[in-house]
Amino acid sequence: MHDPLEPLEPPSSVNETDQFTIEVVDIFGSSPIRPTVAITIRTLDVYRQSHRVTPRFSIHAEAKMLCFLHGVYYRRHLAEQLRISYDVYLQLHRRIDHRLDKVLGHDSDNWRMLNSCPACQYKLTDEPPLEFSILCACDGNNSAKLVDPAIRGGQERLDTRIGTSSIWLNESYVDAFKDEVRSARARQARDQCPARDPDDPWVDEPDSVDSAELRTVCVDRWRNAAPESQKKMFAIFKKSGIFITVCRHGFLLTICDMVRSGELMKYPIASVKKLMDVFGSNILYGYDIKLPKRLNVQGVVPAFHGHAHNRLCQLQHHSKHKLGAGLEDFETCEQVFSESNALASEIRNATEFHRHQALDEHFHFADMDRYAALSDFIFNNYVQALTSISTTTTFLANFHASNPTLDTDFDGDLEDERLFLQRLATKKDESSVEIDYFGQLNLRPNYSPKDAGNVRRRHTHAATKRDQKVDVVVDYERQMALDARWGPDHPEHVKAQSRITNHLYHKAVDDVERLVVMRLLELTKLQMSGLGYKLRTQISTTLKSRATAIRNALTRYNKYTSQLNPPRPPLQWEQIVDYSFLAEFDLLRETGTEIQTKRWANPSYRHASTQHLVHQRAKEEICRLNVEVGRLCTKIRDDALDYPRAIAQLELDNPPLAAHLQCRWQWLRSANGRHLWHIDQILWLPGYSGPMSPGTREGWQYEADEGEGDEDALSRQLQDVHTYMEGLDHHCVDLELAE
Repeated sequence: MHDPLEPLEPPSSVNETDQFTIEVVDIFGSSPIRPTVAITIRTLDVYRQSHRVTPRFSIHAEAKMLCFLHGVYYRRHLAEQLRISYDVYLQLHRRIDHRLDKVLGHDSDNWRMLNSCPACQYKLTDEPPLEFSILCACDGNNSAKLVDPAIRGGQERLDTRIGTSSIWLNESYVDAFKDEVRSARARQARDQCPARDPDDPWVDEPDSVDSAELRTVCVDRWRNAAPESQKKMFAIFKKSGIFITVCRHGFLLTICDMVRSGELMKYPIASVKKLMDVFGSNILYGYDIKLPKRLNVQGVVPAFHGHAHNRLCQLQHHSKHKLGAGLEDFETCEQVFSESNALASEIRNATEFHRHQALDEHFHFADMDRYAALSDFIFNNYVQALTSISTTTTFLANFHASNPTLDTDFDGDLEDERLFLQRLATKKDESSVEIDYFGQLNLRPNYSPKDAGNVRRRHTHAATKRDQKVDVVVDYERQMALDARWGPDHPEHVKAQSRITNHLYHKAVDDVERLVVMRLLELTKLQMSGLGYKLRTQISTTLKSRATAIRNALTRYNKYTSQLNPPRPPLQWEQIVDYSFLAEFDLLRETGTEIQTKRWANPSYRHASTQHLVHQRAKEEICRLNVEVGRLCTKIRDDALDYPRAIAQLELDNPPLAAHLQCRWQWLRSANGRHLWHIDQILWLPGYSGPMSPGTREGWQYEADEGEGDEDALSRQLQDVHTYMEGLDHHCVDLELAE
């Protein structure tokens, strides 16, 4: 086998041609005609796997490493030649995989979407029904940008190769949904927007929120927190990122490019519509904002984003309040992006083909990794759910014992809270004319002691100011059609004074909330990896000053609580430091007497209600995990039947292709060994209530061998599966030692 990156000497005579051909059987040339550099297949195999586990390891780094190993001075064209050979190598693997998929029957439309995750999609006959067939998450990521070739030096050569697989959504499919979110309010906002500065690199996007939905504080917070989502990208980027949907186990379901734009609504709509076409409408998606109602699909807000949503939004859309969501947090996309972000430096200045190729390779191997860790996911979630059930059961039992006379109806109280907050949200703001009029009633000019000594010298000026103030008061009285001026004891005067006190109280609440949020963000930033010493020191110093600011804000808050009618209980530092959801501040803002009589406004009862929700979601999680255990176990059994049969057939028809399928089966068999060991651990968990043996996949039929009856063939195949599982004992022993 020829050394990588070593120049090849062509045959000097016709007699040497055969020998030359034998020498280059296991290498790829960098040119189809008279190559001068060739790369061994083994080298390309090693680079592919190295790049898989370390996406930052680029083709240039590989070329430099090989040059160093073989004592060759690195030149840039060697990396380009390595890239050419690598493209041929990957294309060869794609063709081999395509032929293997045909042999295994994996070449039907949307096969990858329908079979990527056995726990979600390997449906069995007679399995318990689930509230939602699939739980998925979708989100955009702007790290996978592509710089427009037009702004780079040189001229890009036309490359018609396609680097995407069947799971990608093309631009034409996504653009078909670009007008789905247009509304009269969006057009009005666009028409009323001021003229744009031609030097401003940002362009505002039209409003993408469904006009049928009330605009809430959550929508404004989402827009303010992510300006890229409502504005077009810089013109230098041809592709501004990717938008993906993944199942709850992290397997990729759809992916598409975000083209010269931020995270527009057409991307989630197109992705969810594709899922509905393939899986039906009985899916539950997690996304930062709600999709239009006309899609007729249910969604929730991911658990992490719940920190920034008010209480009403959480009651309606948070995952912990959604029946059938289980303990899923719908933050899987963030985990996926934490791995794919390592590709950013490599693909940003690549060609469009190589960008797609790198992303497709990354997600293909990521799915393999997630399959290998699937039983770990199920096992850990099962343990978490059982622990949550045990903990919440004990807590609720103690709560009922300590409150024997309390009639607890957590579900009913949550519904009552939701209706109460809805009424508050739809209540129209009262006119501010009365407040402005009240502010002008004090006709005495407010002078300082120094100014008061100069009143006589400035009598004329003071009288003029007073007359102007009287004119303003008279104008307000004319607008309000008042017969007499309000005195200190006038009911409206007292009411306006109360409203001003409430306004100051709300401002104090806002100040406390703002400072607490800043503290939470700084605490989160402080624990991130990759921060330098100076930045950590600066954040620590800021946290100390932030604590002082929060204490001062608490003092102002408690000052105004005593002025309310009726007074609100004061807020202590110990309570504030435990606040992790902004929804807690929504109850502080309400100054009416009605909310103080509500049972769900009591802190201890609210905590018990939260434990009740966790208990319900944990029970739903157990039901879903029981189904997933049966599906995975059946998938392992079916693999043990399908792959050996296909390999045996290929050894007769195409031995080289059978060798490739044997390599695929070797890896799958090893991963299944890990799964069997974990499934055995799950079966022995105290509280396990799922299936104890494999089932039958929907539409699955056992094929009887020629000359054998169906029952005999089934018995023989089941015996083969049993023998296969026994043959994996050495994997289980290794795993036990590793644990």
